[in-house]
Amino acid sequence: MLYKKKWTLKHFGKIKENKVGTQVGISPEISQILKNRDIITEKDAEIFMNPSLDYLRDPFLMKDMQKGVDRIKKAIEKKERIFIYGDYDVDGVSSTSILVLYFKSIGYDVKYYIPNRLKEGYGISIEALEKINEIGCDLLISVDCGITSAKEVEFAKTLGMDVIITDHHECQDEIPDAIAVINPKQEDCTYPYDFLCGCGVAFKLIQALTPPEVFRESMYDYLEIVTLATICDIVPLKDENRIIVKNGLKMMKDGRNIGLKELIKVCGIDTHQLKSSHIGYSVGPRINASGRLGYSYLGVELFTADSSEQAKEIAMDLEEKNSERQLIESKMYSEAEAIIASNQSYEDDKVLVVANEGWQHGIIGIVASKLTEKYYKPTILLTIEEGMATGSARSIKGFSIFDALVECKDLMSKFGGHEQAAGLSMDARNIDELRQRVNEIADYRLTKEDMIENIKVEYELQEGQVDLDLVDQLHLLEPFGMSNPTPRFIMRDLVLANIGFVGAAKQHLKLTLQKDSVYEAIGFNMAYLADEFTRGDKVDVLFQLDENNYNNNRKVQFLLKDIRMAHPKSAIKDSTSIKLFSKIVPHDVNNLYKIDYDLEKKGINDSDFGQNEISNSFNQKYSNYNDINIFEFFDENTLVICNTLNGFFRAYSDLSLIDDEFDIEFGIICKDTHKIKLIFSPNLDKLDLNIYNNIILYDFLYNKEEYSYLLYNIKANSNLVKYYDEKSKLYLNSIMDNIVPTRDEFISVYKYCITNKHIEITLNKIKAVFGVMPLKIFVILSVFREFNLLEYTINEIDNILIIDFTKQSISKFNLDESLILINIKELKERYLESY
Repeated sequence: MLYKKKWTLKHFGKIKENKVGTQVGISPEISQILKNRDIITEKDAEIFMNPSLDYLRDPFLMKDMQKGVDRIKKAIEKKERIFIYGDYDVDGVSSTSILVLYFKSIGYDVKYYIPNRLKEGYGISIEALEKINEIGCDLLISVDCGITSAKEVEFAKTLGMDVIITDHHECQDEIPDAIAVINPKQEDCTYPYDFLCGCGVAFKLIQALTPPEVFRESMYDYLEIVTLATICDIVPLKDENRIIVKNGLKMMKDGRNIGLKELIKVCGIDTHQLKSSHIGYSVGPRINASGRLGYSYLGVELFTADSSEQAKEIAMDLEEKNSERQLIESKMYSEAEAIIASNQSYEDDKVLVVANEGWQHGIIGIVASKLTEKYYKPTILLTIEEGMATGSARSIKGFSIFDALVECKDLMSKFGGHEQAAGLSMDARNIDELRQRVNEIADYRLTKEDMIENIKVEYELQEGQVDLDLVDQLHLLEPFGMSNPTPRFIMRDLVLANIGFVGAAKQHLKLTLQKDSVYEAIGFNMAYLADEFTRGDKVDVLFQLDENNYNNNRKVQFLLKDIRMAHPKSAIKDSTSIKLFSKIVPHDVNNLYKIDYDLEKKGINDSDFGQNEISNSFNQKYSNYNDINIFEFFDENTLVICNTLNGFFRAYSDLSLIDDEFDIEFGIICKDTHKIKLIFSPNLDKLDLNIYNNIILYDFLYNKEEYSYLLYNIKANSNLVKYYDEKSKLYLNSIMDNIVPTRDEFISVYKYCITNKHIEITLNKIKAVFGVMPLKIFVILSVFREFNLLEYTINEIDNILIIDFTKQSISKFNLDESLILINIKELKERYLESY
């Protein structure tokens, strides 16, 4: 049983009140989320909850800021010709816009240049510098680009231009020899926060150019645009970024910038409900769309518009461009998927490198992101034109695509970016070698576990905590983004009461989940998951808390992010359950239960067992199952024992939430770092119990002799933890009731096997084929194998039971002589005696 995604809890156990929460006046639930973000002091919590603009840092702490300011002021004094050179994405357009607005505010005319994404590509280019020179330029100020443009800066000098670079991207070996290079990512820059977006760096430049008393008022002219760029560039929403975005979102509710206000209207967003997600998923893509189609200047025109009429017209134009972009994107995504599906070698690649002729330059980044999200693999997508390949790269956590490209830089004519995203261009003949080399790098740096998406979860919500009040409190933590993600929670053992679909193409999954209360959940674009579940299954769900306000009826809604099986409704139709049944039955006579302990010699009476099964003898902190925080016992050298499907699924679910990865051998989980073993229905006499610090029982043991054996074979001071309740006995009762086949069942299976000789049956069809419960089938087959009548195996990958009958004619054999059957009957008898 393998989960497709890993869930990792940030906090284990129940939520408790803490001092910081009380001091700041927030609930324990919100306080725990702050603690999960390493916000543990009253002051830090206060700054996080109420990030004031007074906390903005001194811009002159940034390397070369004073040089840049001095040169700009000199240019203004001498009335020199100034060009702003931006990038074509939201960050670059926003950066360009706020500098244009700044110069407009001081009455100084400047020009700007944004390269055409389709024709010129990313960054400063020789061709662009020549065009700018023809118009006339004395000082070029780059925004959101330029840190890798050493050659271009040298060329600009030959044209008589001075260059100031403002950027936030990763630096390469050679820093351009410009008048000033303002980028907090430089190694020798001591600015205390280096995660500003490009627009954030431009904002700091404006702050440095403006007298403090003036900036306290004028910064509101730029704050909304900087907020947009900060959200869309996916930089950590901490420190100055959080200050900017928290205050900028408040401003957007009234809309100081005419252009942004009109664009928000076009998106159909209620400004009083405006969140960072609206900016990231609705507003930003419309600015990006114009750049992707070669009209980046529209964004600057929008944000610097002087009238509502002009802004409205541009906003509608951007809306049209976005619709066009969506059509192109859909087509390109389908083509990329077809290429991947047609070449089986992509399955083994850890990095997808996909190229095609005629793809739209500007859309490649979006499609690369979608492929990375779907396959959870770094992706490089390239379009080929006239022998040149140009494209975008996107990555997953733990793999710097920028560093990988640095190691392959001899294959490329140009590249730039950061850990998670990059752009590149190269000779198309080098594509195959790039694919080979970047995968060799990934093979070395990415483990099997790295290729499984790890979703961080705040904590496990209990039913009493889920209400609209908590939904409202979560808004206090906004804005959400990188380093302050939207909180995600889990709930477990929910009954899947109903499965439905919504959306024009029925692409969205709608679930009704039930425990003591009933919950609605919606999973956008997750309809494909429905095939894995059926009504009545118990499921674990991972979700964001939201509200459904249909017809003014407010109620809690789960925004589903992942779902997995907790316990199937029908064990006989579940492959994992059937494989577990096969583990209960002894494989051969060498695997029989042999514990036969004389309890009285050890001073233990039968009265110590019964309903309490020696729980007073356990070395544990808690007497009540519900009071145990089981995660406290998942330590080095821990043995977890389960005897029922319910116990196994519970244990597997708990272990899967621990941050460390583990290898899986069916029925046994061996944790590399902590050496945790999960064993299903073990023969205790075959285990070296003395090596474990903790032994955790998720189920009742089969009989009192097994408890006795445990107590006298574990090492001193080890914890023996009972993690089950009286209801758990029902699951063990069910196994005991179905473990001994009748004689008629033996005969029925024998006749089927001798008739068909070689049999291959999908596990979930065993009951339908034989008319016998799967547990009994494995007992019957094991007994027949004991008499050398047949051999059987389970194909674990394809979930197929394979039976080969070895006798050509009916041989006489006596079931009463089967050691396996005798052993199973004795096991049942001891169980009944013990309970």
